Amino acid sequence: MRLIDRYILREVGGVFLFGVAVFTTLLLVNHLFFLARLAAETSIPLRTNLELLLLRVPYLAAYSLPMSMLLATLLAVGRLSDRNEVIAMRTSGWSLGRIAAPVLLAGVAVTGLSLGLSEYVVPRSETRYREALAEAVRAPVRRIQEHVLFRERISGVESVFYARRMDTQDGRMTNVSILQFQRGRPVRLIEARTAVYDEQGWVLRDGTLYLLGSGAGLRTDFDELRVQLARAPRQLASMRRDPSEMTIGELRQQIAALAAAGENVLRYAVSLQLKLALPTSSVIFALLAVPLGLRPHRSGRSTGLGLTVLVLLAYYVLMTVTVTLGERGQLAPFPAAWLPNLLVGAVGGYLLWTAR
Repeated sequence: MRLIDRYILREVGGVFLFGVAVFTTLLLVNHLFFLARLAAETSIPLRTNLELLLLRVPYLAAYSLPMSMLLATLLAVGRLSDRNEVIAMRTSGWSLGRIAAPVLLAGVAVTGLSLGLSEYVVPRSETRYREALAEAVRAPVRRIQEHVLFRERISGVESVFYARRMDTQDGRMTNVSILQFQRGRPVRLIEARTAVYDEQGWVLRDGTLYLLGSGAGLRTDFDELRVQLARAPRQLASMRRDPSEMTIGELRQQIAALAAAGENVLRYAVSLQLKLALPTSSVIFALLAVPLGLRPHRSGRSTGLGLTVLVLLAYYVLMTVTVTLGERGQLAPFPAAWLPNLLVGAVGGYLLWTAR
C-alpha cells in the first residue's frame, strides 16, 4: 500500500473512531432515558441498569459503524479538499476513483466488522438483554411459554397444534390439541394431557384421538402416540424470538420451518436481508461521501455534519418505508432491505462519475 493510501486511511480512521464513540453514545443516551423511566417505575437496582446499558452497546454499535463511516469520509475528504491536497493528487496523475479506492476499501473493512458484530455478538447480547430485562421487571420466565399455537404439515396432512404451556428447557408441553385437515376439512382431532420431546420427536401421552367426518365419529383413547413433528422445543421457542437475537443461519432455519408449516415468514425474510444490507451500507455511504466531500464549502466540519444528518435521515426514512412494505407483503424481501442501498449507491456512483 502506497504512502498516500495510508495517509488517506489515517485521515478517515481518526474521524471514524470519533464517530463510533459519538453515535453510540447518542444512541445509548436515548436508551438511558428508557431505563431511567423504567427504574423509576420498578425500582431496578443501579447494577442491573448498568448491565442492561452495557448489553445494549453491541446492538447500537452495529448501527453506529455505517453512520461513522459516512461522517468520517465526508469530513476527511472535505479536509483534503480544503487543503488542496485532492487537487495535488489529481495533478500528480491520480484519478478521483484512485483517490476513493482506499476509502472504499475502508468501507469494506467496516462492513466486515459490522457483519461480524451483528452475527456473533449481537444475538447473544440481545438474548441476554431481554432475559435481564424480563427478570428486572419480574416478567414471566422465558423458558415457559403459554398458549403456543403453530401449523405444521405432517405426511402431507395440514395440522394445527395448540399447547396450553410449553417448557422449552425440558421439552414438555401440557394440554395439547392437534387438529388435522385434508382438502380444507377437519378429519382428525388429537387431545393429550402432555407431550414430551425425545431424540425421535414428540410423544403424546394420556390422550384421545377423534376421527371426524364419518357419520357417527370414532374415538380412541391412548397411553402414548408418536407424532412426526420435527421441530424441537428450541425451534418452537424461536418462533417468538426477535430476529435481532438470531444469526443468519438461525434465521434461515426459522424461515424454512415456518414456510414448511405454511406460516407467514415475511418479517423473518426481510430481517434476513437486513442482516446483510445494513452492514453493506458502510461501503455505500463511503461511495456517496467521497464526491459530497469534494463540494466547495466555507466550513468543512459543520457542513460535513449537516450532510451526514441529512443523508442518514433520508436513508433511514426510506429504509423504514421499504421494510414496512416488505413486512406487509407489498414489496419482496430483497428490495425491501436493499432498495435504500441501491438508490444511495446509484446517487453516489453518479456523483463520483460526474466529479471525476
